[in-house]
Amino acid sequence: MTDDGTADATTGGADPRADEPMDSADVALLDDLVRLLAAVDPVPDGLVERSLFALTLEGLNAEIMSLHREEPAFAVRGEPTRVEVRTITFSSDPVTVMVSLSEGPTGVRIDGWTAPAERYVIQVYGPDGFTSTESDDDGCFVFPDVQPGPASLVLRRAAGGPVVSTPVIGL
Repeated sequence: MTDDGTADATTGGADPRADEPMDSADVALLDDLVRLLAAVDPVPDGLVERSLFALTLEGLNAEIMSLHREEPAFAVRGEPTRVEVRTITFSSDPVTVMVSLSEGPTGVRIDGWTAPAERYVIQVYGPDGFTSTESDDDGCFVFPDVQPGPASLVLRRAAGGPVVSTPVIGL
């Protein structure tokens, strides 16, 4: 290419600068391209976080549990209230887990039980990362305050064994 942007007949149209390091003109051109694409086709809000969340779950190489039963939400009292409770059961070959979702201090409280009752390391994965807890000898566990949004629970036996994950649910 010549300085005015036209093809150079001596190089057959190939850019003789292709093997040179980037300079300020290249950076300025890329900056212009970023601004143009952001104006014409912006990245949807939350796409990066949702993509990283999906890749994190995929990278766990876990067996995905099946959703067994979802009970309808109900109010705790007859008068208007924000507190709703949902109970969801997930099952797979090595373990069944039942979780009860209710209002937490700033998000969602998760109370859970595993069957067979034994110790598990349980993680809740969401778009912003994960949080962990352990179940007791009876298989009970609690996440007192998880941010609302898409999430998946991942269970690992404390004594070792297969890793299982629930499908993504909305908290």
